[in-house]
Amino acid sequence: MKVLVLFALGLVALAAAMPSDIIDFEEDHMEHEQEGIPGTAVEGEYSWVAPDGNEYRVKYVADRFGYRIVDDNVVPRMRSDAAEFDDDDD
Repeated sequence: MKVLVLFALGLVALAAAMPSDIIDFEEDHMEHEQEGIPGTAVEGEYSWVAPDGNEYRVKYVADRFGYRIVDDNVVPRMRSDAAEFDDDDD
């Protein structure tokens, strides 16, 4: 009996330590995954394939500081941004 109780407590602790899946959606040309605690803090990513065949993705965080894009390949870099990175190499 003690072993069963310890096993159950271990499962509860493991489940509490792992982030919960809020959204896990996948279709042919799009997907969206999100983990965290709804209303508190979540992180996720979504992607889609455009009609021209290019795949786009966005990774984000939403928490008490708001919604922030962490990484993406949707917005092309401006030439001025590229020049700033080239100047840093000198």
